[in-house]
This record gives sequence, structure tokens and C-alpha cells, in this order.
Amino acid sequence: MEEAMVSPMISSALNFLALGLSVVLLFVAAYLWSSNSNKSAQIAQLQSDVQTMKRKLNRVEEKVNQFKEPTVVSEVPQVEPFGLDLSEPRPLNVTPLAPQDPWMDFVAAYNKLAIEMMKPGQLTRCEQFVREQKLRALTYGGSMTFRPAIDVRDSSYWAFKLPGAGEEFAVVPNPMNPCDEELHDHGGLKEIFALNYQSGVYKKYSVKLPAIFEHDHERGWLLKNPGVVNLERK
Repeated sequence: MEEAMVSPMISSALNFLALGLSVVLLFVAAYLWSSNSNKSAQIAQLQSDVQTMKRKLNRVEEKVNQFKEPTVVSEVPQVEPFGLDLSEPRPLNVTPLAPQDPWMDFVAAYNKLAIEMMKPGQLTRCEQFVREQKLRALTYGGSMTFRPAIDVRDSSYWAFKLPGAGEEFAVVPNPMNPCDEELHDHGGLKEIFALNYQSGVYKKYSVKLPAIFEHDHERGWLLKNPGVVNLERK
């Protein structure tokens, strides 16, 4: 009889306890679910923020690179001009200077002497010049023939032997003899040189090119190249 009365009380207590535990479990489950949901949302937000920061950092890095100081190199790389390949050494092609005409110094000294023909002592200077340059003093015999002059005063032309050219000579007029019509027309000047003579008397010679003659012991003096002379009246 007592067992029948106790069992319902215990049963009710157990039911109440089970109900209470169920409610507690329900609240715990709700809390846990809510907590997990909040954490998932936070994680998703953090991931979004991280991606945004990465994009911003990339843009900042690009701007920083634009303002970076240039890298200093110890050796400047060789630039290949106009597409030439300089990777392999090339032979140095140097155009040699044209050989100087062997009469250049002689003509320069002659023109310097010709400037001084208006000063006293011209005969002495000319005689000294002929000796120093080892010139042949010649007179004109007509028809492009020459013979040795007695002295420098009587000569019409001076012949400078070209070194290393056999019997070739650079021929110039005697600067003591003014160029007049007789010397121009009959003294061989117009045949030997290209001149700017017109008429009258020209007292100063300036040789641009000497006349080049070859001296043959049988045929005499043979003109190879006419000369060029500029005349001045003073």
C-alpha cells in the first residue's frame, strides 16, 4: 500500500526533473547554437576584412615602388648604338690620314719668302732659300724647254726635287720676277700654271699647287701636272 503511494510521487519528481533538465538542455543548445552562429559571422567578417586589407596593401606597395630611389650600379651597361651588336669585340677600323704631299713644306716656305719680296735684301734671302732647299735654278728657253741659270737673279723658275720620287720636281716661279705680259705670254707661265692674270704687272706670287715636272736626261723637262698660282699686284 505504501509502495503504491510512493511510486507516483517519485515518478512525478522524476518527470519534473526530466522536464527541468530538458529545459536546461534546450537553453544550452540554444546558447551554443547562437554562440556558434556569432562566431561564424565574426570569422566571415574577419576574412572579408583581411581580403580588403590585402587589396589596400597591394595598392600602397605599387605606389611605393613608383617612388623608390633608382638602383645604383657599379658598371653602366654598354648601349648598342643603332642596333649594332657589341657583344663581341670588333676590329678597330681607322681610316688612315692621306699621305702628305712631299712638296707641302717647300711650298709653305716659298709662299712665306714671296711675302717678303717687297722688303730690302730679297736677293740674299732668295739665294739662301735656293741653297737651303737645294733647288735647281732654271731659265725658260721656249716650247717648254729649260736650261740651268747662271745665278739665282737670272733664273725664271726654281725646281725642288721630290724626295722618293725619282726625277720628279716641284717647279715654282722665281718670286723676284714680277709677272707681266711678256713673262705671262712668252715666259712659260701660262703654259705651266693656271693663273688669275689679266693685264699689267703682278708683283706677288702665292703658289697653291706647284707644277710637277719629270726630268729626263734625253727628252728634257716633261710637264706631268700644271700648277696653280694666285697673283697679287702689291
